Amino acid sequence: MNYMSRLKITTKIIGILIMIIFVTIIPTYGAEVIQNVQNYGLIQYSPRLMGGWGGIRLFESVRYAKDNPPSIVFQGEKASNAEMVARLLKERGYNAMRVMFGSPILETRSEWGWNDLWFQRMVTIAKTLDLWLIVDYHAYYDSYQFTEQWISFWRDNIISKYKDAYEKLIWEPINEPVQKWNDGSNELTGRDAVNALANQYQQWINMARSSGDTHWIVVSAVCWWNPLPMVEWFPRVNDPLNKTFLTMHFYYFYKYNKDKWSIEDAVTHADKLFHQTILPAIELYKKPFLCTEMGADYGTETPPDAQYTGSSGYSTVTLAFIQRLIDNFDNNMPRIGYMLWPAGDWSQAGLYGALNVWGKLLTYKPFP
Repeated sequence: MNYMSRLKITTKIIGILIMIIFVTIIPTYGAEVIQNVQNYGLIQYSPRLMGGWGGIRLFESVRYAKDNPPSIVFQGEKASNAEMVARLLKERGYNAMRVMFGSPILETRSEWGWNDLWFQRMVTIAKTLDLWLIVDYHAYYDSYQFTEQWISFWRDNIISKYKDAYEKLIWEPINEPVQKWNDGSNELTGRDAVNALANQYQQWINMARSSGDTHWIVVSAVCWWNPLPMVEWFPRVNDPLNKTFLTMHFYYFYKYNKDKWSIEDAVTHADKLFHQTILPAIELYKKPFLCTEMGADYGTETPPDAQYTGSSGYSTVTLAFIQRLIDNFDNNMPRIGYMLWPAGDWSQAGLYGALNVWGKLLTYKPFP
């Protein structure tokens, strides 16, 4: 039998096998596959691995500590506080920074607000140092109480202007979305809260994608509490580009854990969050996870083992908690990204915030 004859027979066999697959397998599983795609989407892009610190205000791109050296970003200038943080992040093996601005609706302090010049400078800093830049709309109530204004602000002030500014931008539409108004009224709980949040995020995603934006988007679980199991706090959204991260923020506050205040308890809680919420959420929603905020802050009440106070404070117990979470994220396959909090100059710890307090005590793997 010559080569061409063998090739024809092989081709016929392959064709028959393909027909068998279509006839037997597709009718059985096709509907389920299609439904899963409609419900969850598919991860069609390799999730980017990011690690760094947040809590840096846009305003810090135009603030200058007395002893800051010359800028390596803006010729002829002194380095801004934001640039100094970015440079230290690079030195310590991180590859991302999370910059924030407060609610343009509820925030009245200008230094915590949005400013185009400040943001443009942040983008230039990130580009120069090759850092991912997570853009944190650092608010709580806006997506629910002021949905239309929230979406309009993003569309008119950020997406339309900066969708092509830098490929390493990550949009975080809202920091911790609370499903109640800022006066405490109109609160939603349970499945109603999750469904409402899903609708808010879907409107935001539709706006961004219809505007031509292609960046990754961070989708948060409902905050701050819900009677549902934690893995069910995440909204289901449909992104036509399937470039969405899930997120949830993690702390071990003394106020809520006084009867479990030990290193062993903190480590156990970190493991429980990782194995009973984070990993199951990745599997359930078929989306990658990026923790955009976690830290060693012990909350509003000071524990007996406190080592440093203020917004950059920590205790021996909370340090053990955050170290365990980092270990879990770093050692998972695939590795999971995270952003620590806070590294802002406002956080009662000098120029670098907690990055130079308990941040110096952490062990972690460098980020590429």
